[in-house]
Amino acid sequence: MGAWVVIDLEWNSAARGVKVDPALAEKMMFEIIEIGAVRLDDQLQIAERFERRVKPTLYKRIQHHIARVTNRTQQSLQHGVSFEQAFGDLLSFSGPNPVFCSWGTSDAEVMLANVRFHKITPEPLFKGLNVQAVFSNLAEGTSRGNQRSIEYALDFLRLKKDLPFHEALSDAEYAALILQRVVDQECKEEEGESVDSLLKPYIFDPFLNSQTDERIELQKKENVLDYLDGRSYACPACGREFKGQWTEIKPDKSWFSKGICPLHGVIEMTAKRARRTKKPQIQLRIRIPRGPLVEPIPETAESEPFIWIDPEAPVRE
Repeated sequence: MGAWVVIDLEWNSAARGVKVDPALAEKMMFEIIEIGAVRLDDQLQIAERFERRVKPTLYKRIQHHIARVTNRTQQSLQHGVSFEQAFGDLLSFSGPNPVFCSWGTSDAEVMLANVRFHKITPEPLFKGLNVQAVFSNLAEGTSRGNQRSIEYALDFLRLKKDLPFHEALSDAEYAALILQRVVDQECKEEEGESVDSLLKPYIFDPFLNSQTDERIELQKKENVLDYLDGRSYACPACGREFKGQWTEIKPDKSWFSKGICPLHGVIEMTAKRARRTKKPQIQLRIRIPRGPLVEPIPETAESEPFIWIDPEAPVRE
């Protein structure tokens, strides 16, 4: 395994009123326009910084929402290097077989889509790591925080917010600081833990086909649990079959199970009742987790939503 490299990408997409070849858009829904990265040392301290702006070739007009969030202008898209050069520079900066850590899993997926769209060969080898999941599981102790923002995590950990948000390098630095703080605290609290042992469960392979979705029509009055328990399932990556033992999470609305693939390990399975359908249907998702699997707790009348309250916040009378 190579270096820990925290990355953040800014990307553009199809602007309203601009025609794009559907075949090309399907291959690359989001086009990278900025790359920010920081390489970390063995203790997850920032060792070196990297930044490149990329001149787009497919989505050449800035999409209005992206312009608003990133403060990028149409004129700014005229400046930058080709994706091929920017990505080559990133690989030189990162070294062989890097682990690209990012806030969520989208950056690794968008990076791979851009690599394939531009037909960069041979495909570079890299792994991904979801810093968002590390924060949720280790700092908050919950899987519910998978959609937490970077700003929320900085506030939770009482880290400074002295860099602008929604700039690739700044957001990469913020994610690196969050990762370092969470792992440092966990190593102090858990004897025998190290950076590698804590982060290994969160490393994923972005090249792997990790998810399948299926919509299933049921017979009227058919028991959902009986149906789910009575069928077999296939690993999204290799197709090996396995069974599941399902649990109802929300009464008559959602269900959860896990399976075991002999090659790819624990498989997460969820089912939800489809809404607004003439006949009863469920939406089934089978997924290789990109981090430790946290099983949901069945909902009861006593269940309360998790709300974080800052213990040092002033009390309002």
